[in-house]
Parts: sequence; C-alpha cells; structure tokens
Amino acid sequence: MGVFFYHQHIGAVLASYTHLKWLESTDVFGAVYAVPLFFLISGYCIHLSNIKYLQNNQELPLRQYFERRFRRIYPPYLVALIFSILVNQLTGEVKHITLPDLASHVFLLQGFTVSYFNTINVVFWTISIEMAFYLLYPVFYYLRLHCSINFAMLVALAVSSISIFYFFFSAHLNYPQMFCVTNIWFGWCCGAFLAEKKILKPASLKRPVVGFAYGIIVLLFTVLKLYPQPRTVLLDYQFDILIWTAPMLWLIGKENWFRSQGSYFLRVMSAVGLSSYSLYLFHSPLIAVKNYLVHSMLPPKLQMLGVVAGIILIPVLTWFSYLYIEKPFMTKKQKSIVNA
Repeated sequence: MGVFFYHQHIGAVLASYTHLKWLESTDVFGAVYAVPLFFLISGYCIHLSNIKYLQNNQELPLRQYFERRFRRIYPPYLVALIFSILVNQLTGEVKHITLPDLASHVFLLQGFTVSYFNTINVVFWTISIEMAFYLLYPVFYYLRLHCSINFAMLVALAVSSISIFYFFFSAHLNYPQMFCVTNIWFGWCCGAFLAEKKILKPASLKRPVVGFAYGIIVLLFTVLKLYPQPRTVLLDYQFDILIWTAPMLWLIGKENWFRSQGSYFLRVMSAVGLSSYSLYLFHSPLIAVKNYLVHSMLPPKLQMLGVVAGIILIPVLTWFSYLYIEKPFMTKKQKSIVNA
C-alpha cells in the first residue's frame, strides 16, 4: 500500500491542494522504506514456514520448497508481465520491447541488468531480487541446521560485507550494483533470524544485548541519513532494512490486540494483506491505464474525480486478481504438498 501510495504521488497531491507542505513527506515511506520492510518480512516468513523442519532436525525438502515458491510467485508475475506489456503498448509509454528485454523479464533477470532494470514495470526488479533470495535460502538453512543460527548470520554478514566492499570502489554505481542481492542478503536473513528467535527462543529477544544492538542500528541509520555520501548508499539500504526489526517485532507482538478489534477490522486488514502481492504487481500498469483513460475521456473538470475513483478502484481490481490468479495456484500448491 505504501508503494501504491507513492506511485500515485498522493502525498504531493494532497500537499498542493491543502497547502500543507509536510504532507509531501508521507510519500517517503513508499519511496524509501516500503521495499526494505518487504525484504525483512520476506526473510521472516520464509524461515517461519520452515522452522518445523528445523524442530525435527530435517533437511529442507528442496523440491517441495522450490515448487511452493514458484507457484506462489511466478504465475501472477507472468500475468502481470503480459498485462504490463499490453498497457505499455496502449498508452505508448514503451513503444517497442526488445527480445532481450522480454527474455530478461521472463527469466527474472531484470534486477541484474542495467538496461532492463525497470523498463516494463517499475517494481519488477524487486521480484527478481526476491527470487534470488529464495535461491540463497537453502544455503542459509543448511548452515543453520548443521552449525547454528549465529554462524549462518555471520556467513550472511560476511557475504554482504564483501559484496558491499567490492561495489564500493566501482567507478559508476548503477542500480543492479546498489541493490545487488548479495549486498542486502544479511538484511533479509535478519528477518529469518527474528522468526527463529520469536518462535524457538522468545526470551532471548528481551536480553539487554538486543536493545544495545538495535541502538547501534538506530545510531548508524541516523548518521547515514544526516550525512549522505555517494558511496554510502550501499550501506544505507542495508540499514533501511535493519531499522524495521524492532517495529516489526513490536507489531507482531500486538497480534492479540488486532484480533480484539472485531471481525470487520480483521476482514479488511486480511483482504489488504492477501491481495498485497497482486496490488504490488499490477498497480503500476493500472495507474497508467487510469491516467490514460482519465485524460483521454474525461473533461478537465471531472479528471480529478476520475483520478480519485481510480485510486479506490485499483485495490478492488487487484483483490480479484488474488482470487482468480493467485489463489488457484496456491490451492494446487497445498494439494501437491498433501500428496507429497
């Protein structure tokens, strides 16, 4: 929802109409912090779903794991890719898509290319990075199972440190270098670390050393924001992930409070959560369609009303995407797991 809010520039629009300059800053969450939070939540959820194997001292069932990840991510992504291409042709935003561009997106390589990083759909680069995290997770799980969670985290820290150090001396930093999966692997793994501690050793999260570690994160995060440098962007994104560790744990601890707010509240929040992947995939082309239709079909006096109606309608449309594109593959996934 934060990314959707930002790509609509809702904060800036509200600021221009109300003359309240501070409203522009509400776009910052979607622009800067929403995707890092997404990566942290991803690491948390992926490891959380596999802790049952750790508890039984089992190896990660790789075939089942990769099948689950593929069914969950790729089918709606492929539909969104086709839809984005059609919208680009309709609106004229991208007049011609080259075969290498298409191939990089079909095989989820766009996040590792300079030329095709965000050509077809501005958010697709994160899906390629996310899939790379899924490919790396079995390594993390293996280290955790055969060594310890602390050792697995030290390896992740070493990988990210070496990767950041390597790109730090690059002559011209580009997007694939700044957001390279190895740069931010440690931040993603922190989500997995929190999931394990929350489920297996919740008392350890209340130790003073945890608060001290988060204090260091806040301090370095603040310094990087107050004194930005061209090269520190590599570290900056890591801390954009780590800064969410404490707020996320706090919110998870409020689950009973959320449940106490009533069934209607839960249904709305659950609907937002369930359809959030579809909203993320489809919102950019849907915004383009909305803008195209509003400006080509409505008189100037009604265009703002059309924009507002579109903003409301897009999450509704993506709810149906969840029901009829995502959910059928999730159901097949569950059946295949039962059969296995």
